[in-house]
Amino acid sequence: MNALCTERPAAAEQAAANAATEIRTGRLVLKSPVDVDTKTLVALANNRAVAENLATMPYPYCEQDALDYFAGHADNRIGGQRFSVHLDIPGHKFIGVIGYGPMQEGADPEIGYWIGEPYWGFGYASEAAKAVVDFAFEEDEVTTLLGGARITNTASRRVLEKCGFEYQGFGKTFSRALDEEVPVDRFALTRPRHQGLKWRRRERV
Repeated sequence: MNALCTERPAAAEQAAANAATEIRTGRLVLKSPVDVDTKTLVALANNRAVAENLATMPYPYCEQDALDYFAGHADNRIGGQRFSVHLDIPGHKFIGVIGYGPMQEGADPEIGYWIGEPYWGFGYASEAAKAVVDFAFEEDEVTTLLGGARITNTASRRVLEKCGFEYQGFGKTFSRALDEEVPVDRFALTRPRHQGLKWRRRERV
């Protein structure tokens, strides 16, 4: 992780950027990350149960890690989109992050996400992922979206399956939190399959 933060835009420019990328679902608001989430982000991310299921999240997780995330240095994705996940209630309570982008130049983009442990079990990850998958295919014109989950992380695998991703095989990835390679299941979702998803057609009726 790059320890140097890039200069962040002025408040007015940041607000305009956030508004331009905001996505609303039934219970959530997804928007561009903003610095006001720093303390809550650290509180939720500094959790081994979260970090050990992600490739690039460090553990322990400190304020500088949050600043790196806001500056776009938190993972290896090139470009793409990043969103902070908030409950759609007064104050927009921050609960996690989600995004996608290529992990290396020329590769298909890969989706990544995490929800803070106090908010597990409510379907928020699936709700956010469906919205971001739609955004990737409909707004960014992605042709194939990749995904991965540790073989021990059945909840993340279910999120990908609910979004229509198809199993591609077994692989390994390096876990920064565990400082070792871990086995993962690989998934992919193509544009034609996304267009035919039953949940997508139903939600647009």
